[in-house]
Amino acid sequence: MAADAPKRGGLRRVFSHRNFAIFASGNFPSQLGVWAQRVALGWLAWKLTESGLMLGLLGFVDLIPIILLSPFSGYITDRFDRLALAKLIMSMNVVVTTTLASLAYLDLLNIYFLLLFAFLTGIDHAMFQPVRSVLISSLVSKEDLGAAIAINGFSWNSARFIGPAIAGIVLAGDDVVAADANIIFLVNGILYGWFLMSFWVLRLPPQPPRKMSTTSMGGEIVAGYRYVFRHPVIGPLLAILACASFLTRPVVELLPGIAEGVFDQGAHGLAWLTSAMGLGAMASGFWIAQRGRIEGMPRITANTLLSGVFVLILFSWTDHFAVAVLCMAAIGFQYSLYATCIQTMVQSVAEEHMRGRVLALYGVTWIGFAAFGSLVMGALSEWFGLRVPIGAGGVLCVLVWLWASRVQVRVAAELDAAGIK
Repeated sequence: MAADAPKRGGLRRVFSHRNFAIFASGNFPSQLGVWAQRVALGWLAWKLTESGLMLGLLGFVDLIPIILLSPFSGYITDRFDRLALAKLIMSMNVVVTTTLASLAYLDLLNIYFLLLFAFLTGIDHAMFQPVRSVLISSLVSKEDLGAAIAINGFSWNSARFIGPAIAGIVLAGDDVVAADANIIFLVNGILYGWFLMSFWVLRLPPQPPRKMSTTSMGGEIVAGYRYVFRHPVIGPLLAILACASFLTRPVVELLPGIAEGVFDQGAHGLAWLTSAMGLGAMASGFWIAQRGRIEGMPRITANTLLSGVFVLILFSWTDHFAVAVLCMAAIGFQYSLYATCIQTMVQSVAEEHMRGRVLALYGVTWIGFAAFGSLVMGALSEWFGLRVPIGAGGVLCVLVWLWASRVQVRVAAELDAAGIK
């Protein structure tokens, strides 16, 4: 059991939990495949259309399931066995990805198929996001939860560095067609299968269906929203994250167009930009994991939000690719830092019976609002180019920072009053 792990210091203590070590061994390879596939889908969409609007639409259909399904996925995460749900959702991932690989092998992919598969993978991710987050809390002791969350973020962001680099090598060349990405999709399906196998090795006590406070699923979903909006810590933090995500995160979805349309660097340029962002995020996750405490996170969140705004504006302005790569590394560090801080604070104060729904709403704010931002900025890029919407989002986010700088004082006081350090 998680609580029986020996007391060791640092990261070793987290990996002394057998179940977490097994989970991590499947989680990281699958995340490598996810990021390689995201780059391949974005690059193929750009090569097929050379349209910022289509890149924004691809990001929208990939991310919108988070908003549509997160209330439901949070409900079933709180209601049913999390490990059984993880097995079911990962099986769906294997089917979807291997089908995509088959169509790529036959060179049958077009922009409409890409949009369809982005939507299907978005559904899988929307269902799995709260399951994964809550499952992690059952794999380690409570005192190691913050480090486990940070390690999960470190794993995700390491994959953001390595996966795109691999994709850039596979997709290199000027005449990329859908079949060239077949190996990326196929390997991703295999890695999903490996992750699925790890779930069968985990040894967790059976989790009986939980008794909910009402008999209606709709009532429980509404109760989750009400809990979040009324909570003095969770509500303000998720509101800040939603605004920042809408205004700044769409740059990720527009990177294929920026790499070729702005800097004329092709697939290698896309790999450089995406990997640099992943490297920065990886450094952020490592720092948070080593820091190992929640105290000071409200202030870190506000300060990081402001510095990220300035770097994003610089990225939208520069004509030098090397500067753009450095900016993306800094942006990756900053985005990951404030998102991980917010997730850690939210998860530390959420009540156990509400945690699935709370983490589902975290996914809505961090990922779902980025879907709308991607669609809006992609559409604006058709008239103003790719640079202007990105820079404008950074400028508007200064207002979010002004709000966050006031909220962080209140949040810090609430965390201190709750004895959370």
